[in-house]
Amino acid sequence: MKLFPRIILWLYALGVAAACVVILLQYAGTEVLGRNFEIYDDGAAAAVIFLLLSIFFLLYRSKRGEHEPQTITHKLDNGDLKISYDTLEQLSLKAASRIRGISDLKARVHINEGGTMRIAMKFAIEAGLDIPKTTAELQDAVKHFVEQTTGIPVEQVTVYVLELSQPQQAVVKKRVE
Repeated sequence: MKLFPRIILWLYALGVAAACVVILLQYAGTEVLGRNFEIYDDGAAAAVIFLLLSIFFLLYRSKRGEHEPQTITHKLDNGDLKISYDTLEQLSLKAASRIRGISDLKARVHINEGGTMRIAMKFAIEAGLDIPKTTAELQDAVKHFVEQTTGIPVEQVTVYVLELSQPQQAVVKKRVE
């Protein structure tokens, strides 16, 4: 959302919160603004609800504006390209999922100061597979796929084998005659 509508909405929520505080003070019997109005239970309950909603809105909006997704910037001829870490992790998972015998994949991207990236992959590997050969294949596949897709150099792909998984058996359906 743009800055001007944000400011207007923030001021509106602040005004509603102030009005609710005045109503609650009147309900408590305090004379506010030189007058004393009689506020009933329903009005006080509504004021509490609107006050809580206003406070939530004020706090939620202030925190939300600060957080933008982490991105890596890649310089191109016509301008900058920003790719989020989540996208890079999804690309890594897509490349790794093509390797036979790998399951329960998780990826994490770290950007170095030089603009290159490091990718950490955690997964389970099927029991009986050659672990060094399979992990080397996974590292190459992830590195080449991410570099080809994004144009951003991948410095290294670190792999963590977390556990062995049982080979998936082909499901054989019995024929009923």
